[in-house]
Amino acid sequence: MPTLEINGHGRVWVDDSFHSLTREQQQATVEEIAADLRASASVIEVELPDGSIAEFPEGTPPETIKAALQKKFGGAPKKEYDLADVPGAALSNLGSSAAQAASDLAQPFLHPIDTANAIGDIAGGFASKAGLMEHDESAADSVGQFFAGRYGGMDQLKRTMAEDPVGFLSDVGTILSAGGLAGARAAGVTGKVAKIAGKVGDVVDPVSLAMKGAGAATRGVGRVAAQGLGLSTGVGGDAIQEMARAGATGNRAALEQLRDTAPMSDVTDSAHRALDDMTADRAAQFQADMAPVKANQTRLPFQDVARSMFDARKEVYHNGKPKDTRAASVLGDIRSLVREYASDPRQHTPMGFDALKQRIGEIRDGTEAGTLARRTADKIYRATRETIAKRVPEYDVAQKGYQNASETLNELRREFSLKEGAANNTAMRKLLSSTRNNVNTNFGERERMMRELGKKEPALPGMIAGRNMSSMESRGISRVLTNPMLGNPLALGLYATNPWLLAALPPALMAQSPRVVGEAAYAAGRASSVLTPDMVRLIGRTSYQAGRATTNANGKKRASPAHSERR
Repeated sequence: MPTLEINGHGRVWVDDSFHSLTREQQQATVEEIAADLRASASVIEVELPDGSIAEFPEGTPPETIKAALQKKFGGAPKKEYDLADVPGAALSNLGSSAAQAASDLAQPFLHPIDTANAIGDIAGGFASKAGLMEHDESAADSVGQFFAGRYGGMDQLKRTMAEDPVGFLSDVGTILSAGGLAGARAAGVTGKVAKIAGKVGDVVDPVSLAMKGAGAATRGVGRVAAQGLGLSTGVGGDAIQEMARAGATGNRAALEQLRDTAPMSDVTDSAHRALDDMTADRAAQFQADMAPVKANQTRLPFQDVARSMFDARKEVYHNGKPKDTRAASVLGDIRSLVREYASDPRQHTPMGFDALKQRIGEIRDGTEAGTLARRTADKIYRATRETIAKRVPEYDVAQKGYQNASETLNELRREFSLKEGAANNTAMRKLLSSTRNNVNTNFGERERMMRELGKKEPALPGMIAGRNMSSMESRGISRVLTNPMLGNPLALGLYATNPWLLAALPPALMAQSPRVVGEAAYAAGRASSVLTPDMVRLIGRTSYQAGRATTNANGKKRASPAHSERR
């Protein structure tokens, strides 16, 4: 026996003759059966403003009926505004309007799935209206009714300006900015007008201004968050910020160290390459600085050198007898050398004196520090150098530059044990500690020196941060202090007496994992590198409009009252 599904009344059985009826006769039969069922049911009928009848189950409280009808058709008549009253009303409604805007802006981030579904329903509804597909059109109708209610006439426009000033300004800003983004690349007057429109949109749109303020605040919050995560992971906030920078610059070597897919020795190899490059740069710079000295053919005097030897002799000899045989031997060697150069006019140039200085330096280097022999050689060495520097300033510049570069190189080699023959694990340990700020690293001085290496090997700081964050478990004392499951009786007791708190454990444990935090920091850096200011503004406006659309689309579904209507 055939059955019919009658909305609101369940199934009804009919005889086989129903199938022999025409479509029109079947429809008439269904409507007649439904009318009979409604007539026999106990319902409350309410006449609606348009003359139709709404029915509610018997026993429905009056306040429920009233609430349902107000939700469907609205409450009291909407207020009409004179144009002169709009500014004052807008000012009084500014707070509630801003709160609603903030709620709509946050909607896509707080409820991404609901937002995606609602936007899909809206798009499907508009596509259905265009004849492109079949889809429920209620969400699209709701959005259309929403904007028609705001901008469908002068009265609606004034009401929107008065009651929702923030939303109104954002709508205007979105329209102007969309035109600015679309036409900014156009040539001539059109492009200029589009750019001006975009600027005006940025100024009038409160959502755009809020996004700018949020961006500035987020940068500060980012530093604070990095320090907090640095504490929970045990690697320090600087390492987390460095991983974010690695993501922003596309430093794949840092990611490989983080994921332990590259050998740890790559870190020390990178440091050695940096030192090699700095050594080569020192030589190249010195040659460039010495070029004008080589071209200078000024004849230099030997008086200052001779005077230094005379003064040295008074210290080495007493009444013609040497006080120190080693010092006397050094002085004799240098005297013979000076006579050799002084007798050759070709050696009287700045470069000739430089060669003499280097020969004296070789003799000096053969003496022991702190001895009279060393002081004697130093005195004559300095006099030879100063003779050149006084008369050829470029020489002094070149020598000081070379000396400063050499001191930096030697300091780096000592600090990170990067000398020939030094143990590689010692260098590794010192490099990995450079992102920490404590007494062992001279409170950030080691990091400063590591940054010097990073000028030649830009990937090095990120590699160090990646290797430090490669562990899944927090490092150091943080592993005990911040892990609720290790060595913390108070925390264990708290979870034992409040087991519902265990739901918070997964995100808490992830925030304590250097590897997880490092991956997140790298991903955040990559995202920031591709977002232009226009994209940030567009995301803000799109999020706001998506939130409003979602609220209205979902509101349409929720507002459908559980009653039938007979027109």
